[in-house]
Amino acid sequence: MRPQTPTSATREDVEQSSVLDPRLDGLMRIAQAAETAATLEQLLYRSLIELNRLFQSDRAFVLLVDASGRMTLACEHPSPGDAPALTLDSLAGAIDVIRMRRPVVIETEKAREGWDIALLRARGVQTMIVTPLIACDEALGVLAVCSANAARVFGSEEVAFIRTLSGQMALAIASFRSRDAAERRTQELKTLNEIAATVTSTLDTHEVYRLVVQQLSDYFHVEAGSLLLLDESTGDLEFVMTIEGGEEKLAGIRVPAGQGVVGHVVRTGRWEIVHDVTRDPRFYSKISETTGFPTRSILCVPMIARGRVIGAIELLNKIGGDFDEEEAQRLMRMAAFIAVAIENARLFQQIAAGRDRMASILNSTADGILMADMRGDIQLANPLAARICACTEEALIGRRIDDVVTELQARAHEVSAPAWGQDASAPVQIRDLALTDGMHRYVRLLRLPVYDAHNEPHGELLILRDITQERELEQLREDYTSMLVHDLRAPLTSIMNGIMMLQRGIVGPVNEQQQELLKIAYQGSQTMLHLINTLLDISKLEQGQMTLDLKPLPIFSVIDQAIERLHNLASSRHVTIEQRLAPYLPPVEIDGEKIVRVLQNLLDNAIKFSPPQSVVTIGAFLAGSTSPLPEDAPVHLSIEGEDYLVVWVQDRGPGIPPAYFQRIFEKFGQVRGRKVRGTGLGLTFCRLAVEAHGGRIWVESVEGSGSVFAFTLPVRRDS
Repeated sequence: MRPQTPTSATREDVEQSSVLDPRLDGLMRIAQAAETAATLEQLLYRSLIELNRLFQSDRAFVLLVDASGRMTLACEHPSPGDAPALTLDSLAGAIDVIRMRRPVVIETEKAREGWDIALLRARGVQTMIVTPLIACDEALGVLAVCSANAARVFGSEEVAFIRTLSGQMALAIASFRSRDAAERRTQELKTLNEIAATVTSTLDTHEVYRLVVQQLSDYFHVEAGSLLLLDESTGDLEFVMTIEGGEEKLAGIRVPAGQGVVGHVVRTGRWEIVHDVTRDPRFYSKISETTGFPTRSILCVPMIARGRVIGAIELLNKIGGDFDEEEAQRLMRMAAFIAVAIENARLFQQIAAGRDRMASILNSTADGILMADMRGDIQLANPLAARICACTEEALIGRRIDDVVTELQARAHEVSAPAWGQDASAPVQIRDLALTDGMHRYVRLLRLPVYDAHNEPHGELLILRDITQERELEQLREDYTSMLVHDLRAPLTSIMNGIMMLQRGIVGPVNEQQQELLKIAYQGSQTMLHLINTLLDISKLEQGQMTLDLKPLPIFSVIDQAIERLHNLASSRHVTIEQRLAPYLPPVEIDGEKIVRVLQNLLDNAIKFSPPQSVVTIGAFLAGSTSPLPEDAPVHLSIEGEDYLVVWVQDRGPGIPPAYFQRIFEKFGQVRGRKVRGTGLGLTFCRLAVEAHGGRIWVESVEGSGSVFAFTLPVRRDS
């Protein structure tokens, strides 16, 4: 059984405790009075009754500080009858009680400065205790508990308890005052909301102007009202709406810059009240003379939107009274709403035109487009996106963008990502989907963040691009390449064999010049055969049909073989190849020929793109959980778990733009604009060969400072 907490006391417990302690009962009664009283006066009256009963006193009263800082009698019990009224002068000592913030006991037998003893005796008061009413560190007034018994002594416990009760009453008084202030503010806001609702009910500018002036004229009970807008090019103020006697007037009439009360208001940004226009030299009388309307008084306030004055509201001739400061403040608050509404109405046409242009672009674009907000809810969709998603545009609006992507992937029989789009650090997510909805087609999903004008995240964009034609062309190219490879390899081999027989003189003697020509032909054929073999190897690696001849080999010997094959090329271009290998590197289980070809391709590119008299560096080191990254390593990587052998090749060439870091590893992918161009297949073979070994390859480069190509090979310690 769970024990009861102090807050779960039963009703019988409370009743029994109140019998044992009448002070608790009194405290609860005063709290109940605070909960049930409808007005502050009712709260004070009930509380004083309870205080008199609790302390067996004969009288109690409360003095409260009003808004002007003066102290007045708020409540007294019982009624004083014909006794003289309590005044601030007669109870000036109450101010000292508030200043000291502690209770004071007054005995009427002794004269005391600040207290009208005669006035108190007229009420039958012989002794009393006065305590301050303080809530939230604010002095609200004082509470006095009085006795007609001169021998009555307020003990220390009673004084302490009175202070407790006064604190309770002060909180209740503060709560009532806050509630009253809130109710007054609510009424004011209700009026403002009615104005705002009227203003924002339409975005037609003329209708907005008419509704604003009509509402204000009715609300403030004036004979006429006007709305003027500032022409920023001239400084003039133009009447866009005036309502006099229910009729629209003055539209298009201008007040010259700085003229009239309205010109002063716009210039200073402060409201003005003119009770008699004949006594104010700022009054611009030409308008009244033109219309024949007799202007007697003016209330004019500026309209300020986004920190600048855009115009003014002018009310004329208050009916049944004069304009006052409170009305000016109220109209200022309303003008803030109205200014924003007018700005919105003026911008609406521009926004509508921009929206129509955007709709035209979205409807004519060749891509499907979905835009979501920060919550991931789709806010915009174009027709092509709806067709790809097999639904209407309206059905997409409001849906979660993640759900749409999931459904598209579920409909796809193949989901892949291009290698150039697999950079985890890139903000764009790319997926290729193969859809079969009646017709076979490919769709590329590009998902990227959207930023506002301040570069803050605003949502995300999903582009659905139909790449069916691109895939078909790619397949056609692959089929054509495969056909060429297979159809060219046999005759090319025959040609090379024929050249070799001619070189050996089998069909007759060959002079030196003929030998040179045959050598050139054979080297060209060999280059072509190497290209064909590379294409075949890439095709096998892509299809997973390449068999690797894995053997534990030292990386030193593999690197030496690659350097030896490119020695002549490096010499002819005056490029030096240097090695920077870490000591004690363990053997790696690799297909030696494949890794030699990888290094050969990397060194070949480094030599071709390096200037004469420069150095190409090749190196290797061990990295992993047991082998920290060397301080002089030219690459950046993070490896956890097993150890990897990292092999790298560094050149001093022109460098590679970041946009090509992934693209150059695709088939036929090359950096545009370079004088030195190859087949675009070497790095593709490198990537596929390294990945077949369980490693990865990448490039790090700064344009103008050279490049570093690196790849990893897993080190299996148990081998």
